[in-house]
Amino acid sequence: MAFSVPIQDSAPHIYISALAFSPRKSILHSERLKRHANTLNVTQGYEETYPGLPRALRGHGGRVYTVGTSPDGSRILSGSGHKTIRLWDAETGQPLGEPLRGHEDCVTAVAFSPSGSRIVSGSRDGTIRRWEADNGQSLGEPLRGHEGAVLAVGFSSDGSRIVSGSEDKTIRLWDADTGQPLGGPLRRHEQDVFAVAFSPDGFRIVSGSRDRLIQLWDAENGQPLGEPLEGHEFWVMAVGFSPDGSRIVSGSHDKT
Repeated sequence: MAFSVPIQDSAPHIYISALAFSPRKSILHSERLKRHANTLNVTQGYEETYPGLPRALRGHGGRVYTVGTSPDGSRILSGSGHKTIRLWDAETGQPLGEPLRGHEDCVTAVAFSPSGSRIVSGSRDGTIRRWEADNGQSLGEPLRGHEGAVLAVGFSSDGSRIVSGSEDKTIRLWDADTGQPLGGPLRRHEQDVFAVAFSPDGFRIVSGSRDRLIQLWDAENGQPLGEPLEGHEFWVMAVGFSPDGSRIVSGSHDKT
């Protein structure tokens, strides 16, 4: 406990005051309440245990460039400059299995499938890889088509398609099962594509780029939907849809 020493060194009234802020399962609460059972009554807001302390997950041999969480929140996914991907137990922080190896350069993007059973990763080696989340086995051959580093990846809500964005200024769609490209590259951005996301219904894609623009796309035919969205004054690094698909949120190097 952060304040255990001053509490121990103080008069009993400090113990009584601290009871109101002590979780039910803490030693302070269980021991002191026996002696001061009728001195206070907290009617709401009691915690059962102390909140967990921030924990550093260590195991990568290089910078961590990207992270993600499984749909059920039980696992954490990370990709690093050491060319590897790691899975972690979100509760304990312990690594799950060995690092996933296969990329030949930094892993710059990772994502879980909606079911949590598969992983997709993108790398500065220009490829995309698919993995079994349970055993870390690589699924098929790398997906090739981008002419530069893959900076963003994501699954459609039904898990059937993968979308990727690259420093080659393009976005690509892939069949998540076969790894085959779905049509040609989506072109409109003038610089690196840093962020991509499917709409919840799978009919649209949103992308953000170094060119400071956000673009909506038709996910069925790859055509841009309307003009680019302007407003940011620097690179657009993150994009996403609201759960009902009616709104888009973006984050930029311009601090907005």
